[in-house]
Amino acid sequence: MPGDVLGIELPISLNLVTATAELAGAPSSIVLEPGQLNISMPLKLHLSNPLIGSSCYIGSNSHPVQVDLITGTTSPPPPNRPISGQVGPGSFEPPSTFMHSGDINVDNAFAIPGASGCGLLGILDPLIDLRLGLPSAAGSNTLSIDNDVAIQTRF
Repeated sequence: MPGDVLGIELPISLNLVTATAELAGAPSSIVLEPGQLNISMPLKLHLSNPLIGSSCYIGSNSHPVQVDLITGTTSPPPPNRPISGQVGPGSFEPPSTFMHSGDINVDNAFAIPGASGCGLLGILDPLIDLRLGLPSAAGSNTLSIDNDVAIQTRF
């Protein structure tokens, strides 16, 4: 968050924010096919620091950020333009591990809700929303994840 919570760079770490992406439910779709490695999942972003407390979230279990990470080409609403992911090479390591490396999963068609639970009784929610431009409509956000995947099967 540029300028941290208050929009002011301070020489102390009082307003540094830690952000952690968390699952807001079970992934709704996982596609593992030749040329595809896609996953759809609900997320929430947990923001934490001494000023905003430990209950500050963007998205929730009931109103998550729904991302559909694909290795193909997206079809986002404007103003975003299509972007493409990629599938890296795969290999099988006997007896039961499938390895995939160098994948890039992308999504730029998701919306992001406003913050909630920030500060005492959510009093800082509007400040977080203002600083981050939230809520943010679909077509105004982009997520790209470079990843390696190891899937172990049991027979």
